[in-house]
Parts: sequence; structure tokens; C-alpha cells
Amino acid sequence: MKIDTIPENEYLFDTAKKAVKITKDFIKMKRGTDRSPVSQLGRDIKLSEDAASEAMIREFLAQHSDLPVLGEEGGWEGREPQPDDLHWVLDPLDGSFNYFRGVPLYGISLALCRGRTAVFGAIYDPERDELFSGGPGLGLQLNEEFITQPAPTRQMLATGFPSRADVNVTLERMGELTARWTKMRMLGAAALSLAWVAAGRLDGYTENGIMWWDVAAGLALAQGAGATTILCQPVSEYGVNVLVER
Repeated sequence: MKIDTIPENEYLFDTAKKAVKITKDFIKMKRGTDRSPVSQLGRDIKLSEDAASEAMIREFLAQHSDLPVLGEEGGWEGREPQPDDLHWVLDPLDGSFNYFRGVPLYGISLALCRGRTAVFGAIYDPERDELFSGGPGLGLQLNEEFITQPAPTRQMLATGFPSRADVNVTLERMGELTARWTKMRMLGAAALSLAWVAAGRLDGYTENGIMWWDVAAGLALAQGAGATTILCQPVSEYGVNVLVER
């Protein structure tokens, strides 16, 4: 599939917005139900819903594009792209621990990327029925309506505790951040945190050692919203350090 023309780009953007919503009923039906996780290793948890959601979204994407897909659960499917090739980056259930415990803070995240650059992102919050979408030069939309963010402030910073992070290093960094921000929040869902930063509900987000599929779509949204600071530093094959400020 060629993607050089605007109509074809718009087709892919529309595909992304539809893809993140197709598992809504399945996901909401299963949230917080009494069952055991597939696995729990340290602070990392895997649920059957993670894999099931990814399989459904991969099938949908395969029906609507021939782009390769990098998913949190299944890695690469299809040819692994060249550095400048467009491809999908999918997190089928961001905030799995929240979801498992019945906490209504989780989402489905899909980005259209070239290498480590996200050109479009779609993040869907099933609990609030909110679809955030946008990217560089495209603005930010909430449920298909462009939104204007409030003036930037340095008040509320979202962060997280990556499952692979060194506990002592992370706690030391959080102490430093607390001194520079009025309030700190840990939503337990990186994609949702970034969507809320883009929309102006939060003022910043930072996390070290987070995975690329957790933040790719959110970084696209932040660019679409005109964030003043967007830093994304690779630290491993898929791990990144991220800082976004409105």
C-alpha cells in the first residue's frame, strides 16, 4: 500500500480510530471479574484479555492495511519494517493491573509510526467512551471534535513505576520531581496519562524505562496538541525515557 497521498493517510488515521474501539464491549464485560492472571512476575501482570484484545485488533488492521504491526503481546507480525516504513504500534490494554483490580483507568492505544517517530495516535478510554486522536500538524481531537487546551501551567505531573525499573532509582527520581511540581499523579496507565496531558487535564508526564508501545500514541497526541517539551530517549530495544510538558 502506498501512503504518499493525503487521502490514503486519512484512511490510515480513520483505521486507527476504529481499531482502538472494536474491543470495547469485550473489555468492559471482563473488567474486574474474579479470575487469576495468566502470569504475574514482580510488578508485571499478564491477562488473557491482553492477548485477546491484541488478536482482535490485529485481525482488524490486517483487513484494512498491509502495514506490519508491533504489539506488546505478540511482537512483530508481518515483515519487520525498514527504518522509514510506516507501521502500527499497539498496546491492546494499557493499565492491565488497574483493569484486573476493577479500577476504571485503562485504555487501548495505537500509533502509526516511522521508526521511533509517531505520526498519528489514537487512544480510547472505554470507561468514559473518550477517543483521543491526532498527531504532528493534525491537532488534537476528542471524540472527533477538535479541542483547545487551557494555558500551560506547572501544576500536575503524571508519572509511573515501570515494572522493570530499579526501585531505589525510581524513588529517588520521584523525590526530585516532587520538589518541582505542585502535585504528582500515578494513574497506572501511561497512554491515558499522555492523552490527559495532551487534553490539558494534566500538565506533564515523565517515566523512565517505559515501553515504546505504552507511549507512542500519546507522544503523537502531545505533538498534535502543541506540547512545549517532548523528549523520548531510547534506552533499550523497546524501552524509552519520556518527558512531556504542555
